[in-house]
Amino acid sequence: MKKLKETIKSFTEIEGGLMPALHAVQEQEGHISKNAISELAHAFNYSKAEVLDVLTYYDDFTLEPSGEHVIRVCGAEACQSLKSKELTDLLTDHFGLNLGETTSDSKITLKEVFCLGNCALGPSVMINQTVIGEADKDKVLSFLDNIE
Repeated sequence: MKKLKETIKSFTEIEGGLMPALHAVQEQEGHISKNAISELAHAFNYSKAEVLDVLTYYDDFTLEPSGEHVIRVCGAEACQSLKSKELTDLLTDHFGLNLGETTSDSKITLKEVFCLGNCALGPSVMINQTVIGEADKDKVLSFLDNIE
């Protein structure tokens, strides 16, 4: 708890400090816990609802711990036209997950996002911080094998 408070405090004097504080807390804890929401609200003089509004608006933040590797499949129109839905179906079947879930061994979290900014090379997938264009199931699994 003390470490959490120290992390948050370093951003309270910065204009717009809530966003970098959220990123720092998530980096430190792996997600934004209920306790962290309370601490952030108190430190920035916001209600818990206001902090939660920010958290749920941005896809980068998560209220639940994510897996070691987060796979984000683009579901925007350009990628849909290039069969991102089919890719999502293949990945949910392969990992036995629904979108937003994490494998029981906490290795993989599968999410859908709307635009990775790689429309010309769709369907696009982001694994952790790496964007993969012209993605298919084999490319995704090969990438995962190479980072394990």
